[in-house]
Amino acid sequence: MSQLLEDETLNLYAGEYQLATTKRPFLLEGGKKLTNGVLAYETYGALNSEKDNAILVFHALSGSQHAAGFRESLSGSVDRLWTVECKIGWWDKFIGKNKVIDTSKYFVICVNYLGGCYGSTGPNSINPDSGQKYMGSFPWISFVDIVRSQMELVESFKIKSLFAIAGPSLGGLLALTTTMLYPEKVQRIISIASGLTLQPLQIIHNYEQIKAIESDSLFLDGNYKEDDTPRLGLELARMIGHKTYVSLSIMAERAKKSLMDQGEDFSGYRITHSMESYFNYQAKKFSERFDANCYLRIINAWQRYTLEASFKNLRGLSSEFKALIISIDTDVCFYPNEQVELHDFLCANKIKSNLHKVHSDKGHDSFLLEPDLYHPIVTDFLES
Repeated sequence: MSQLLEDETLNLYAGEYQLATTKRPFLLEGGKKLTNGVLAYETYGALNSEKDNAILVFHALSGSQHAAGFRESLSGSVDRLWTVECKIGWWDKFIGKNKVIDTSKYFVICVNYLGGCYGSTGPNSINPDSGQKYMGSFPWISFVDIVRSQMELVESFKIKSLFAIAGPSLGGLLALTTTMLYPEKVQRIISIASGLTLQPLQIIHNYEQIKAIESDSLFLDGNYKEDDTPRLGLELARMIGHKTYVSLSIMAERAKKSLMDQGEDFSGYRITHSMESYFNYQAKKFSERFDANCYLRIINAWQRYTLEASFKNLRGLSSEFKALIISIDTDVCFYPNEQVELHDFLCANKIKSNLHKVHSDKGHDSFLLEPDLYHPIVTDFLES
């Protein structure tokens, strides 16, 4: 995605929102090509004259390029999904002046994934060959495709080597993929609440979510109508995933504040527990801000994730390369043993790795909510 388009800055204090495209077709790992491919991204801070202070941040499964600040709207068809939940950056507590990733020192780039629904080319984009939206015909993508597209964007800034790459959750897998594919272009990796390999429980949870969406009668092989989407399937998929994001104690506390839902989507059963009401509310909010086809593309890419063929590329890492692996003790999405596995793997390959475990009662989502736990760890790592 090497040619930058006209700047579409909306709110400078939220970071610069831009679109980037490529002059040539983008070849996907599966063999298909995307013409007129576009990436939506935001930047924060300033790239220095040496171009050696850039940090590429990968968002989690349902995140976006909007990592920090406030953005009222995007543009065009994207705005229908740009709900109030999207307007404050998903890592706003972590990115900014004097924050965990200090934008007075670093130039931060965050990109909406290829196949996503917040401006990058995806199922809701127009297929130039047909003049219609891709919808269900949009190609299946891989993590390799996502990383390659973003590294083309990085290269358009004339950045020879990234000061660091960072990613929480699924974003950590993409950060690791970048390290394996571009070892000479990465100096540091920060992996938070992530892992090394795809785990059996993750495969099961992902498959359940795929089945939930595709079993919705309105899915229509991905060719559903914009005003009649497979909402219930997407809501169920979100429920399946959401129970691994937040600790049970926090869920129970939040559920106390939930209004009892009368279960209008059921013919007989009526919601009787506040926990059910909480899950229903969270699922409905999610279905308003995300697209089912996009969700399937990213989940499918996760299901196909493997790095074994790229392990040999670790030899290309600089002797100064180092890794920071952060584990959350109550995480049941990426269990703490997964960070230990990643740390041990890096050490076995003679790579400098620091493993830190944080204590939180919030579970996996701690990486979104508790910057004070991470500030000293990340700051020391970046500045050492």
